[in-house]
Amino acid sequence: MCTVLMRLDCLARVVSLMTGLALVFLPSVLPGVEPSPPSVPRLHEVARPSASIPGAPKAADVCMRSLRPRPTSDRDPHNTLDAIRGFHVTWLEWTYGNDKAFIEKAHKLGVTYGAATAAGSYLGDVPLEQWNVVDLDGNRLVPPWMRQWKRPNPWGCANNPEFRAGHVRAAVAAIEAGADVLQRDEPGQNLGAVGWGGCFCDHCMKAFPKWLQAHADPAVLKRLGVEDLDRFDYREYLRAKDAPVGDAFRRWRGDELKAYFVQFQTDSTVGFNVWWREQLDRHVGRRVPVSCNNGARSWTDIQLVFDYCIGELSAAHAQPDHLYAVMREAASHGKTQTVTMPLRRNSQETPDWIRHTRQTIATMYAVGGHIEMPWDTYLPTPDAQRYFGNPADYADLTTFVRGMAAWLNGYEDAFARGKGIEDDRFPADDPPIVFANDAEELFAFVRAKPGQPTTPVVVHLLDWREEPQPLRVSIRPEAFFGAGPLRFRLFTPVRPHDKAAHDRAFDAKDYRELVQEVEVGRGMINTVDLPALLPWGMLVVESDPSVPVDAPSRKQPGGQQR
Repeated sequence: MCTVLMRLDCLARVVSLMTGLALVFLPSVLPGVEPSPPSVPRLHEVARPSASIPGAPKAADVCMRSLRPRPTSDRDPHNTLDAIRGFHVTWLEWTYGNDKAFIEKAHKLGVTYGAATAAGSYLGDVPLEQWNVVDLDGNRLVPPWMRQWKRPNPWGCANNPEFRAGHVRAAVAAIEAGADVLQRDEPGQNLGAVGWGGCFCDHCMKAFPKWLQAHADPAVLKRLGVEDLDRFDYREYLRAKDAPVGDAFRRWRGDELKAYFVQFQTDSTVGFNVWWREQLDRHVGRRVPVSCNNGARSWTDIQLVFDYCIGELSAAHAQPDHLYAVMREAASHGKTQTVTMPLRRNSQETPDWIRHTRQTIATMYAVGGHIEMPWDTYLPTPDAQRYFGNPADYADLTTFVRGMAAWLNGYEDAFARGKGIEDDRFPADDPPIVFANDAEELFAFVRAKPGQPTTPVVVHLLDWREEPQPLRVSIRPEAFFGAGPLRFRLFTPVRPHDKAAHDRAFDAKDYRELVQEVEVGRGMINTVDLPALLPWGMLVVESDPSVPVDAPSRKQPGGQQR
């Protein structure tokens, strides 16, 4: 790679010295003959505009969840409004409880407020036993992860008229309380219930034959002995075949009717989610942006009903290559993705926990996504514990996001490099950027503004090593702005945590004091030496017209030829 860059530098030098001769001896382009395209695409040409997603957070928004407005009692040591200030939050989301006074306080802090509903959200007077999903024997179904809870949440049936109406009432109430947007947890509704042996309520059993009439192969139905759909009851059919009840139904192979039943409940779920959103908009008089929980991985017809997704991220998946793939997948659907902090199956905070969470926060912003701050976060422990992180461990990253809004908003993915990442938009042996030293745990995510050839390019650099070290980065100038002189500036978060400085920044909404900037190179250079990153820095690369284009050579900082 270094040899290639040296040759490019020599070529650029020769071209610069021969400019005058070229004007004399090179023929002009003949009419109708297209000039040869450049051998290397520019990053602003590679970057593509992302889909416009009304109501989704902007690149430089800082998101946080509060299960409910806190404190919830005199014994609750946590305070949501204090956490908003501590983490410099702009987007409070996935919050239950329609507390108008609290929402007004959040708005006064400049925060977008996102309410929440789930598969059991219902507003009305009918007992849940009359609208909850049920198994083959008519018993209420409870999702597996709730069975150790003292009071498991309900799970409504998408085909039950009472639940449908009550769910709309619940969503309308959240918006009328002052919510700007809505998060829908458990969007799988009836399809999820199939995994626990449901739903076999009367409403589903009446709707399923109608679905079969419209979608099933008549020859298959006849072979299975289903000929009178007007009188067909799938429950009786399954009992005659000794089908299992409850969780075992998911593992039961069954026949073609089971496959039809799964698709019926999928269609019921999709149709219900489309319907209640339309009803919500009609009742409140505007289009309400709604996200959903997709587990940070699923993009089926169910999730695509929603505007964007907020998903729970397992600790095992919180790695740069996976996070980058998550964002590429979301972008392929015209969506964006927010994730939670890496979720561990214990609540014992360790230095490794904090380091991994910091790396994940930085990486999610570097790949163009969002991550909820590590506060009031559900953990997949037996008793569903919640994690409350200390802003002093993380807020330097969020002030960095706030202070670097100009280098985040409007920028799009143009190139990525690091372990596990394959990017074929540039030649594998001649990428736009390389690490000159050990790159095993170093990652670069290059972002540019589409169609803006003179706008600076931002290189997000991430060091995922346990002990970050200084690094050296080389770029291919032709992929950035051509063979001319360049200016390199490194922006990094300010550490350690200074609460007084953070309070000033939040109150003034001015984060310049908490962003460190240093010029690390300027002129005919393509390699820069950088300090250790903890774990994130933004290298802003721009064309530098202040250096003559006929500068004699491209040099490294310190004068070393390259």
